[in-house]
Amino acid sequence: MRMKLKDLLRGTLSDSELDYLIQSYDLVGDMAITIIPPELSHRQRLIGEAILATNKRIKVVAKRDGLHHGEFRTIPLKIVAGEQRKETLHVEFGVRLLVNPEQVYFSVRSGSERKRVADLVLPGEDVLVMFSGVAPYPLMVNRFSRAASIVGIESNPLAHGYALRNLKLNRAEDRVSVFCGDVAEVLPRLEGSYHRIIMPLPTASLEYLPLALNSLRSGGTIHLYYFRPTGSVNNSLLAIDNACRTAGRKVAHSTETTCGHTSPGTSRSCFDCLIE
Repeated sequence: MRMKLKDLLRGTLSDSELDYLIQSYDLVGDMAITIIPPELSHRQRLIGEAILATNKRIKVVAKRDGLHHGEFRTIPLKIVAGEQRKETLHVEFGVRLLVNPEQVYFSVRSGSERKRVADLVLPGEDVLVMFSGVAPYPLMVNRFSRAASIVGIESNPLAHGYALRNLKLNRAEDRVSVFCGDVAEVLPRLEGSYHRIIMPLPTASLEYLPLALNSLRSGGTIHLYYFRPTGSVNNSLLAIDNACRTAGRKVAHSTETTCGHTSPGTSRSCFDCLIE
């Protein structure tokens, strides 16, 4: 039975220091990413070593050294214990993802949500993933569906580089294609349309919805991720419905799946919308 972090540090940290301790962490591959409050910055090495002791799988402990920022929503990390590297191999439902969490945005907590969407893909569908990052959605769809084709578009060159490597790691080059650039510039240059479009960028999905609608086939499905205040489902659906009406389309059916909270009172939701 694993020992809790607080129990490992009891007697090393004072009771007042233990009150500040955050015991949870995200495990990305063999890297633990944790939050160490400023009140414990002088104890970060001890905390990092204790985290290493809680799980033999962990080889690197890094603390968040700031907030998500910039165009690519990256977050600075500082290694506090273990090996001096920030690249790791993360395995998600059998999909292998090489990633550097400081250079690219990657949410390990969205793994089950990616699997949920992949399971909805029907045989023979052509699937587009906007803002595809290191390719977790394209590769999950590739593994768990019989889609005819899967396309990903990502603007971060570093994330795109990892996506290309991950396609090779998963032997997915035959069915998955990834492109680097602003989706507003890349998508109009691509031929064809799609049965299903995944939009996993909650901060800007509504902005790009008209673009997605132009490439969606009649009777197609859009999975739109959105940060919404608690209790504002109707407002969110109204914004989606208005965008569809402006494009001459109609939401035939929609469901909402809550897939995380970003802050008190704000949820990360996915709206699965069947569009006529």
